[in-house]
Amino acid sequence: MNKKSLKTNIKNVIPRALRVNVPEIATKVLKARRNNDRRVFTVSSNLLPLFGFHGEAQVVEEVIAPGKGFRVRLATADDVKRKKVYVREYKSRSANPLKRDAKRIEQQIETSSQKLIELAMGDAEHAHITFRNGEITFVPVSTAERQLLQDLDKDDQINTLVAMTGGVDCAVLDNSGFRVDAVVEYRPQEKRDNTDYTETTALNTLVNSKPKVLCNEDIYQLDASRLTELLAEADISSVTMLHASLECSDYSTLKTKKQKADSTASMDSTLDMFVPVLNLLDELKSPVLMIENVPGFLSSPINDVFTLQLRRRGYQIHQRVFDARDYGGNTSRKRLYLVATALDADFQFPQPSQHTDLNIWRDIIEPNLPEIMQHDLTDTKVMQDALRLDRARVITKEKPWAPTLTKAQGQATKDAVVVEHNGRYYKLPLSVQQQLNELPSNFDVDWLSVDKAEQLIGQSISCSLHHKIAQSVRDHIYRFHQKLKSPQSQLALAI
Repeated sequence: MNKKSLKTNIKNVIPRALRVNVPEIATKVLKARRNNDRRVFTVSSNLLPLFGFHGEAQVVEEVIAPGKGFRVRLATADDVKRKKVYVREYKSRSANPLKRDAKRIEQQIETSSQKLIELAMGDAEHAHITFRNGEITFVPVSTAERQLLQDLDKDDQINTLVAMTGGVDCAVLDNSGFRVDAVVEYRPQEKRDNTDYTETTALNTLVNSKPKVLCNEDIYQLDASRLTELLAEADISSVTMLHASLECSDYSTLKTKKQKADSTASMDSTLDMFVPVLNLLDELKSPVLMIENVPGFLSSPINDVFTLQLRRRGYQIHQRVFDARDYGGNTSRKRLYLVATALDADFQFPQPSQHTDLNIWRDIIEPNLPEIMQHDLTDTKVMQDALRLDRARVITKEKPWAPTLTKAQGQATKDAVVVEHNGRYYKLPLSVQQQLNELPSNFDVDWLSVDKAEQLIGQSISCSLHHKIAQSVRDHIYRFHQKLKSPQSQLALAI
C-alpha cells in the first residue's frame, strides 16, 4: 500500500477532533418546541460539554423569578430533585465535531415542566440562553406587543405623535379625527442662516396645534426612553399612531448626485433618518406608523431596508405614490405614503376622486390677481434664465392645475412657480401659496418672516391628499376597534 492510500484510509477511520477555545460566556436564542400544545425547551447543542454538561451529568432546574426565566445548573451533593443530561444517538446525524469517539451522539437538556415554564417564561415562545460554567439561564424573549391600547369608545380622537413636522400635517390630522398629543420637531441650522432658527418650525406647530409634549430636539439625538417618561408625566398612556415625515432632499430629483455625495461625506445627509424613527417606534410600541416622502424613496434601497425592518417587527406594509390632483389637490405634487400596521384589520388607501371641475386660475389666481401683479419678475435675470433654459414652472390660464411648490419657492430660484399673465411673469404671494397647497383657512404663518413661511409652505404636503390618507388610516383603526368589540373577539378574550 502506498503512502497516499495509507493516509486516505487513516483519515476515513479516525475522524478529526476539533479543538476549540472555551469562552467564559456563550449565548443562543432557542424557540420552544410544541408537544401537544405544551411548550418544551430543549437544548441540543455542541456547547453543552464545553460548560460542564457532559453526558449523564446531574442537573437541577430552578425558577429565577416569575416571568424572569429559569436556570439549569449542575447538581451538588445537597440537591434532592435532580435530572440527567441526556445522551442521544442519531443514526443519520453527522459526527459530533467535539468528540471523535461519540460520532453520532450528542448531549441534550430538556425542560418540560409546564408549571415551571408558565411561571418562569410567561407566554414567551423564545428564550435567550446564556451558558456559563455549570449553569445555563433561560430568559424569555417577548415579541414587542403593538396593540390598540386606546379605548375609542371613550375617546373619539386617535392619540398621535408627529415627528419632523412644520405644523401643516399636525393641522390636517387635527381636522381628520386625530389628536396630536406630542411633537418631535427641530429645524437644523442651514449654512445661510445668520441666527438660530432651530425653534422656528416647533413654534409654528404650537401656533397651529395643541400638543401636550413638545421635543425641540434633533431626532438623531433624541432619547426615546426619556420621551416615553415625559409622555407618562403628561398623562399620555399610549400613542396609537406615529406620524413621521422623513427628510426628503436626499431622494429628491432637485438634488444632484454630487450634492447627495457631499452631504453624506459631511454627515448632513438624512438617508439614515429611518433608524431613529424605528428606535422611536420600538419605544412607543405604536401599532400604526404613517410616513410621507417623495416618490424617489419608494425605489431607493433605503426603502427596502426600512420596510424589511418593519416587517421583522410584525408590521404589514402598504405604500403607494399618489398624485394630489387625483385627491382634490390643486398642484401636481406627488408623494409616497407608507402605512405600516400591526392591527389585524383591513386597510385600504383612498380611491382617486379627481377634480372634474379643477380650475385654479378661476378659483385662486383671478381672485388674487391684483396682489399677484404687484410682484413682476419678468425682467429679472433669474426669470430670464429660467425661460431660456426651459426651467420655468408656470401657472397659466390654459392649465387647470399648478406645478408643485418647493422649499425654495421664496428664494427667487429658476425652479420657483410663477404666474404668467399677458406675457408677464409674477411671483406667487404667500396667501396664494397657502391656497395652492390647500392649507386650512385658519393656519397662521403671519408671525413668521415671509421667506421662512414660504419655505415651510413650499415643502409642505397637499392637505387634501394628506387628509384622505389620514381618513383611511383612521377607518382602519376603527375597523380594528369594532373587531375587538365583536362577540367572537370578546369570547376569545374570555377564553
